[in-house]
Amino acid sequence: MEGFYHSVQLREKKEGAKVKFNVRISMRIYGWLDEVKILIIGDNAQEIRLDYTEQDNEYAYFEKEIFLETRAIYRYRFSFMSEWTNYYETGFSKLSINFSVPDWAKGATMYHIMPDRFCRDYSVKIEEFGKRKIHKSWNEPPLVGPDQNGEWARDSYGGNFKGVESKLDYLKNLGIDIIYFSPIFTASSNHKYDADDFEKLDPYFGDEEDLKSLFEALHRKSMKGIVDVAFNHAGKDSKYYNKSGMYKEPGAYQGPKSRYFPFFKTRIENGKITFDYWWNIPDEVVFNKDSKEFQEYICGVGGIIDWLFSLGIDGIRVDVADDLTDYFINLMAEACRRNKPDFLMILEVWKNPFRMNRSYISDGKSAHSTMNYYLMAPVMDYLNLQDEVYLQEKINEEFEEYPDDTIFTEMNFTSTHDMSRQINLFANEGYFREKGDWKREWPWNLKDEYDRKWQSTYVLPKDVYKRAKRMLKLEDFILIFWPGIFSIFYGDEVGSQGYGNLANRKSFPWNRIDKDILSYKRKMLKIRRKYKFLRTASTNVLELTKSKFVFERVNRDKKDNQKDYKKIIVIVNNGYTNLPLEYKGRIIASYNSTKNVICSKGAVAILIS
Repeated sequence: MEGFYHSVQLREKKEGAKVKFNVRISMRIYGWLDEVKILIIGDNAQEIRLDYTEQDNEYAYFEKEIFLETRAIYRYRFSFMSEWTNYYETGFSKLSINFSVPDWAKGATMYHIMPDRFCRDYSVKIEEFGKRKIHKSWNEPPLVGPDQNGEWARDSYGGNFKGVESKLDYLKNLGIDIIYFSPIFTASSNHKYDADDFEKLDPYFGDEEDLKSLFEALHRKSMKGIVDVAFNHAGKDSKYYNKSGMYKEPGAYQGPKSRYFPFFKTRIENGKITFDYWWNIPDEVVFNKDSKEFQEYICGVGGIIDWLFSLGIDGIRVDVADDLTDYFINLMAEACRRNKPDFLMILEVWKNPFRMNRSYISDGKSAHSTMNYYLMAPVMDYLNLQDEVYLQEKINEEFEEYPDDTIFTEMNFTSTHDMSRQINLFANEGYFREKGDWKREWPWNLKDEYDRKWQSTYVLPKDVYKRAKRMLKLEDFILIFWPGIFSIFYGDEVGSQGYGNLANRKSFPWNRIDKDILSYKRKMLKIRRKYKFLRTASTNVLELTKSKFVFERVNRDKKDNQKDYKKIIVIVNNGYTNLPLEYKGRIIASYNSTKNVICSKGAVAILIS
């Protein structure tokens, strides 16, 4: 708004901060002024009149000091009446009180590893036990569906901590800042989201010394590591539930006398004790997160979270966070904070957390960010279907409703363990549900929900793979310059394939690497590292149409003398005809373009300084 300026002075306190809002308004433009107010929206909305302080030949000055409690985001705007009773209103601004994320996580690059599937050091001897089966060859396809005993996800490849440690140079050379490990607790499954014992590492992965060695090694390389924690449910054969009776100590299944009985949600049906199962899957028994005993076991001093940090971790990713209570998530954050004040906490959340009446980020004391399914879905639909409306809607939501520090650490992924591989997302072979299908909640929802044995060995035809690779690179180009954490699911950087869960969890193809994709990701990540201001640069969408997407990243530390001023403009040609290059500056990255033209499905990044 022309002629209107405001500033914020923040004096921090333990439980909040005194915030002083200063406003100056040009009387030459608006005439005499009255009813200068600020509307502040947090848990509630409050409108407060600012106090007039003084005026000079051009401006009238107003101010107000307000105490605001700790909160990740407040949204505020000003309004005033001017001469001739005209009413004016500014747009919304954002403010965080005592909320910040660790600097090392802002705009970082992350690599998501499922330890069983990444790399195996064969010097670590393992033997099959229980219902587990180890593949005879690292390159065998995974089992998609139940085994001969009706059990799911029991096949393993033997990937381990020492295997990961042996590949740290590869990951460092790729440009990785953070390694995110799927669960590492011992479990019957290969994915480990149904833990058997939170106090033990999976023996196939290695022991405590192996994990400590891994984290010490990645720290020496100036990398960080976070681990997945799945505290919503445990396996039916866990020591906590013990349905099979394999543990001598009684579990909750054996009755109320078990010390673990209070850990679980129970109810009485037809005179019998009944437990809850996650998504009605009998393998996964739901914990009672309101249980004081369970809360102390996980979050108390000397509990599971304390033990994990003693092994060297730098933070956690929280599985199915929407099934946990806000209070329990806050307890987890407190446990992390007492171990490492600059910890990182990312939640698995698929929707906008600020629209679900949840406080796990907005309270400013718990989590930092989420897995950004909410943005990745419209990015996919934009590139595949030219749906610019969906993308603009979600971009607007995040920029308006998320704290800046959350935006800087949103997990923008190539793919995840719960969806098809990045290369498959852009294959457009007709396997995904089409727009308009009432069952299509997400662009990667597959048709024919069952009988997917074909997925285990399916390989994209060469022409389809080539086309999908071009689209994959275009998505990378956008995400490299977009705010947030750029996250690679292991193998996406070398062309790993797989439609849906569980075919997306193949072993890493060390002998079948697509060097072209790998080279491209390395080159783009090198550019991302070079321009460090991108980690916290502001973002403005300049144009978004079906065929054209233009946005800029602007240095937030812009100085009056302009010496530190930098701006990168990214132009994406999402159309099917060539696009002339109109912006002036130094081209720092390009894909499928020439000096003056961006070809169909190409992009250019221009530095202006």
